[in-house]
Amino acid sequence: MILGKMKTNRRDFIKNMSALGILGVTYPLLSACGSKNGTEYLNEKITKIELFRYDINIPRYFSWGTWHNRQHLFIKISAGDFYGWTETPASKNNPDYKPTEWVAYLKQFKGLTIGEAQKLLASEQVLGSKRSLKMLESLDMGLLDLSGRIQNKSAVELLGLTGRNAVPGLYCILDKDEKKVREEAEKSIEQNLGHHMKFKMYGDETVDMKLLNTIRDVLGDEAVVISDVNKGYKKWESLDGLKSILNRFKENGLNAIEDPAHLKTKQWIELQKMVGDLTLIPDAPMRPAWKGINTMKAGMGRIYNLHPSTMGSFTQTAQLANKVKEIGAKVMIGDDSLVGPACSAWQQIAIGVGATWVEAIEKKEDSKIYLECLQSLATKKEANGYYSYNPAPGFGVEIDADRLKKVSELHIEV
Repeated sequence: MILGKMKTNRRDFIKNMSALGILGVTYPLLSACGSKNGTEYLNEKITKIELFRYDINIPRYFSWGTWHNRQHLFIKISAGDFYGWTETPASKNNPDYKPTEWVAYLKQFKGLTIGEAQKLLASEQVLGSKRSLKMLESLDMGLLDLSGRIQNKSAVELLGLTGRNAVPGLYCILDKDEKKVREEAEKSIEQNLGHHMKFKMYGDETVDMKLLNTIRDVLGDEAVVISDVNKGYKKWESLDGLKSILNRFKENGLNAIEDPAHLKTKQWIELQKMVGDLTLIPDAPMRPAWKGINTMKAGMGRIYNLHPSTMGSFTQTAQLANKVKEIGAKVMIGDDSLVGPACSAWQQIAIGVGATWVEAIEKKEDSKIYLECLQSLATKKEANGYYSYNPAPGFGVEIDADRLKKVSELHIEV
């Protein structure tokens, strides 16, 4: 019955979009409207919250350590026949993980109206909040998805985002073994994602240069290649020393680099001037969104990374993206090794803000079981490796919950 209702809702939505002309329409949040009909959804009560533990047992390597396995939570928040999906990377290297803290957090929202839940959530999306950013952001996604479905509006439109052009997917390699890096680079070509590549650096110039050379050997000169060091370069005494390191990477084909080192705002700005056409990408300074809005400055880089699981708020992420564009810079949407419904949500944000690329994409191996449970998506990977968007209520992710329950390591109803 629920699925049938949602299919009808989606048909009505597409029909309405066609009649109105999607490119010329911007919907405000209905909570800001004065009409009774515009706020009726706020009175709908949250009747059910379910958690599905989805495990990934594929190692991922970083400059600071290794993920041997990960435990993600897919969360379904229901209000009667309507529901919203969300996803969070809840744990790593903990195959016996039980989401006790998540159950305790979500329990307080069950029985609240959507309006009450939004207010409670917003009260912690502020400077000085002690709440986990993952918890805040994940619940925000779920409520936004749920609200959009009830209102028959897309989440992108509810956020006031107007972009509709397809965005290139960014293939990411998390490995330091040259052979495996070469294999992954070849896979990116097979998956039509070899045009934009990101790889992890490890703060060791010799190791990192070998990885860069391996990737360039596979992808050639035309691909955009960026790296993420997670502030891994520490053995420098002046910006001149750091500049020399980065220039050597630039000379060997690196186009852009995220968080090369621990840098203060003035150092970011000066270093970007020093490295010429190598693009710096601030990531850590943007976290969370409500702090990034106040701390980011023009000139810190040419592209600013909005990283899932660290923004804390989709509404304030949209505001942050707008501020980045106001200073003449570009936005990228990063990834937290997402594998499920959050991938499509962040792809939609990327398209809505006109991002230069999106890293949060479904992974062939990591997302395999999830994709087998998937019924439909509002986003689509095109043949050229770009991600397009066909508006649907909420974030438009439809999952066979019964099948997901069977393949999950754990299912809990709050």
